[in-house]
Amino acid sequence: MRQFQGSILVFVNTSRKALAVLLILAAGLVSLRSQDLRSTPPILSSPSSLFPTPAPPTLPTPDKSVLPSLPQNNNATDAARFLAGIKVSMQSPLSLWTQDPRWIRYSNSIDDAFAKLEQLQLSNIRIWRSQNLDTAALSNQTCLYLFSGPDFLYADTFFPNCTTYVMQGLEPADLVPDLSTLPKQTLLATLQNIEASLYSEFRWSFFVTKFMREDFQRTSLRGVLPIIYVFLARGGKEITDVRQISLSKDGTLLDNATGDTKGVRIGCTDINTGTAKTIYYFTANLSDDHIERNPELARFCSKLGPTNALLKAASYLMFAKNFSTVRNLILKTSSVILEDDSGIPFDYFSQKDWTVRVFGTYTKPVDLFKQYYQPSLRQWYVANAPLPLTFAFGYQWNPPASGIILAIHSDRP
Repeated sequence: MRQFQGSILVFVNTSRKALAVLLILAAGLVSLRSQDLRSTPPILSSPSSLFPTPAPPTLPTPDKSVLPSLPQNNNATDAARFLAGIKVSMQSPLSLWTQDPRWIRYSNSIDDAFAKLEQLQLSNIRIWRSQNLDTAALSNQTCLYLFSGPDFLYADTFFPNCTTYVMQGLEPADLVPDLSTLPKQTLLATLQNIEASLYSEFRWSFFVTKFMREDFQRTSLRGVLPIIYVFLARGGKEITDVRQISLSKDGTLLDNATGDTKGVRIGCTDINTGTAKTIYYFTANLSDDHIERNPELARFCSKLGPTNALLKAASYLMFAKNFSTVRNLILKTSSVILEDDSGIPFDYFSQKDWTVRVFGTYTKPVDLFKQYYQPSLRQWYVANAPLPLTFAFGYQWNPPASGIILAIHSDRP
């Protein structure tokens, strides 16, 4: 899976660019062949044009005269803004770090990357959303984004009116430590690592599992939370609370990590609208045998409906018999499902229960997943002749080749 289930950035080594993307299709992992990703131009400029000087695998010891020692107790919003390359408040101890030339270069690179992403992806998604999605999705307050990894960016862009987001991945979600207490070299290495982690999301619109597992273990800021922080800060969110949580066997939320299924809960406020939002991220495997042993997340999600469900670059896992439980859960819980062809197979959307619209293009899956070609979906596209998308979505990361399936349940509000 992109996991995501489921940046920009150079500081990506030569072998990674040559490999282009390798994911392992098993227990929620995915694999894409390099020719699938090289067949069309990248969404964004090549990383080398944004980051002309690749960083070494480990940073040299910084000049001690550059970065002063800092007091403690910076808050989560300041940490998120710092990691996102955004100036922090002058009262924050991290404001001293933002004067370092290396942070300034990092900030400029992230600014440039997000500006390009806004132009090529996000602004076009908002236009499409206002024309095709907002009316159907507006009544639902929860976005269910399984197989998401840390991809809050697209959940927030497609479903900005939701107040609750439930995300899941195989990667852990360790709390972010007080950044002002980290050694100078560690903090600078963390910034480099964030750039590397964001590379695939910015270039292909999804995270690469293999790379995530490497990137998220490389520094003292482990797991998905630093990336989620970046998306929150860049999306205009002020973090009000972050805590570790878990689920009991019956799906009850626990304000501690004693349950078998663990995660984090992030409270935040949208500074543009004043809306309070809650983001849950759970570390869990969603194959049938794992759900049978650990049903907590499935039971938690079953209580959420009706939801807006998002599925993107989901590795065609729900085409398999051993992912039937989560497939049925999403179909039962959601009133709106937005996906690419790697999500729930088209034939599961019965005309009796679902109104299905398609957008963009569907000819066949990328070569790695060619066994999941859907003739009925192809016929639906031919019959409806939709206009091409102006943004990339899923594994078909070139906009003219991308497609969206929008399914709206007829009986759920």
